[in-house]
Amino acid sequence: GGVVHALRGATALKVEEKDASVALGFSLPSSEVGPSIAYRRTEAKLKGYVGEACPECANFTLVRNGTCMKCDTCGSTTGCS
Repeated sequence: GGVVHALRGATALKVEEKDASVALGFSLPSSEVGPSIAYRRTEAKLKGYVGEACPECANFTLVRNGTCMKCDTCGSTTGCS
């Protein structure tokens, strides 16, 4: 909770933020406009998607659908019916 973090101090919080970025496999883009591909892929995985871009609409909303993947945005599938 908040009390534990307050007692640990600012140094502990900085270490936790760094570890969280490493654990998620991305760092926030500094000079790019909008989220990077790596960031969008990681964000998609956190929401339950597979983290790949749809070949039809390029959204990162593919979900596992049996042996294939289906896009939640446009409904297309990757090589299956």
